[in-house]
Amino acid sequence: GAAVTDRPDPQAMMARVEQMQREAEETIRKYEELRAEMGADAVEAYSEDGLVRVRLDADGKVSEIHIDESAMRQRQSLGRIIHAVIEEAVATHAMKMADMAQALVGDKIDVMAMINEHMPPDMRDRARDNLGRRD
Repeated sequence: GAAVTDRPDPQAMMARVEQMQREAEETIRKYEELRAEMGADAVEAYSEDGLVRVRLDADGKVSEIHIDESAMRQRQSLGRIIHAVIEEAVATHAMKMADMAQALVGDKIDVMAMINEHMPPDMRDRARDNLGRRD
């Protein structure tokens, strides 16, 4: 019969597994570094007048909504304002996650292009401003 030569070489397979493990460990190390560097902390967004502030925790969940007393005078529009600030905070968190992902994958994938496709430019600009605000 014909010799069976298409069986994988066990040594080559082990070498490949070890390489995959090293790559995975490197990715995890890079991720941990990024998390520390970019601060996996909360993000905040403010209404234009600064009277409403929304804070999202590291997981992107609303952890705090602060409403200045003087904002109570705008009762009719307050719900809409709070909603808009939450949307902006969520966009800010998404932008931050995208920054981290982009740093992890390098130039293999254009993460920002994917974000830009789904986020209106004005929202994108405000999210960027919010990220720059934390100094």
